[in-house]
Amino acid sequence: MSIQVLNPIAGELKQIDRLLAEYLKTPYDEIQSFNTHTLEKTGKKLRPAITILFGHIAGLDMEQILKLGACFELLHTSTLIHDDVIDNAKTRRGHATHNAKWDNTLTVLYGDFVFSSAMRLAVELKHIEALEEISRITRELVSGELLQNATAFRFPPSRERYFEIIRLKTAVLFGGCCGVPIVLQSGRGKAETGFRIGENIGLAFQLIDDCLDYIADDKLGKPRLIDLKEGKATLPVLLALEKNNPVVTAIAKRVFQNREISAADGEILTRELRDRGFLAETIQLAKDRIHGALEQLNGFTENRYTGVFRKICAFITERDF
Repeated sequence: MSIQVLNPIAGELKQIDRLLAEYLKTPYDEIQSFNTHTLEKTGKKLRPAITILFGHIAGLDMEQILKLGACFELLHTSTLIHDDVIDNAKTRRGHATHNAKWDNTLTVLYGDFVFSSAMRLAVELKHIEALEEISRITRELVSGELLQNATAFRFPPSRERYFEIIRLKTAVLFGGCCGVPIVLQSGRGKAETGFRIGENIGLAFQLIDDCLDYIADDKLGKPRLIDLKEGKATLPVLLALEKNNPVVTAIAKRVFQNREISAADGEILTRELRDRGFLAETIQLAKDRIHGALEQLNGFTENRYTGVFRKICAFITERDF
């Protein structure tokens, strides 16, 4: 699934693909079949793309840039593999999930294999502060997943808890894509702005994803209307609940109780969130996060890489997949 704004770094992204194949490669055919399935269904590659751009902005050499980008992509992939088992998902990005193709036990173990491959890349950076940050990011990613599942189906849901979960599950990895390149080049003390920029765009990315769960077409590559069914009240629903919208409140309570959403309730809920402006409000909040990230980007020297980064930020809030 290609994104035209990434064309200026297409060559580097192809090198990332080669690194992914190299670091996943194993002499065991039984495991290599999992790798083949993984490499056939790679996604938008936003995280390695952002890492490449901030690697250049920070002044890293190409080997460090590519290894860090591949590390973050494998780390992200390992979390998706485990998420699909937890959610019992059958498809992702228009392809069968690993757990649909194999069983849950093999898939969980393979997710660990992918994670260990990411850590191998992290170690090869030979930079203790960067390794400490990658370790922190990994811990926070898992904490987010644990927190989300521990609080699923609680009613009423909390906006504060929602933002903490999406910060942990999504934003901290984007933060690493912008912050760790600066750590590698200049040390942790100068990387705070990079981490803030990345976390802002990560929050924006997740807010848009939460809207797409209600309004996206088949290009999204995963089933729609699944968040509420999985006990996750995302921001559009939270905004409606905070304003005591009776339609959304009744449907949310019913779905949390039954752990299922009917086609009729799905249509009504989507229409209510759209027509009452809750989806639009969420999208605007995502744009505000992007605006904050771009303001912070002004502290860096403007060049072709910052220009591509600005286009990626625009894509994040305009995308439909």
